[in-house]
Amino acid sequence: GVGGSAYIFNVTTGAQLHILNASDAASLDQFGHSVAIDGNYAIVGAHANDHSDNANDTGCAYIFSFNDTTVTQLHKLTASDPFQYDIFGFNVAISGNYVIVGAPSDNDDGEDSGSAYIFSFNDTTATQLHKIVASDAAQYDNFGRNVAISGNYAICGARYNDDPDQSGSAYIFNVTTGAQLHKLTASDAYANDNFGISVAISGNYAICGADWND
Repeated sequence: GVGGSAYIFNVTTGAQLHILNASDAASLDQFGHSVAIDGNYAIVGAHANDHSDNANDTGCAYIFSFNDTTVTQLHKLTASDPFQYDIFGFNVAISGNYVIVGAPSDNDDGEDSGSAYIFSFNDTTATQLHKIVASDAAQYDNFGRNVAISGNYAICGARYNDDPDQSGSAYIFNVTTGAQLHKLTASDAYANDNFGISVAISGNYAICGADWND
């Protein structure tokens, strides 16, 4: 099976500018499962990449710079503590010179409790700033399955967090410090609502989806 691709378009003209592939593309990497773009930088997740000692599905993400005529892979991002089946790169987001990468099957606080990683980058270097987890992380929460970032704020969804049973939650973090600022839950939270299945953030506002709310 193929490893996946991503495509960059000019939104004014509709022209396809670039096809992105990983420099170390391999079968079944699922490069392109998650993508994000800001200005002249793009990030692409490949959560099934087996980079860590051939461990299955440790995952990675790639940052590209581009203009209308050229595209360059700048960085391959991996977790500071990669482990098989963490699926780092399942969801990615970018804002300015910061990216966030989710690893929803990370097992630090129980099976599939989940985590996310914040990196700063420029054209020459990329640095992991923080590994973030929920203050009340627990098994099967799936924290980091959906992530978003805007300026100095990031949001991570945890659709199976139990407040109550698998109602779901989301968490706001300070990008600079890595500190958790808020845990978000629905005012009408109910079991199995899936709150946090999708998240987005812009400036001082965040939105969370709950696609199983009744």
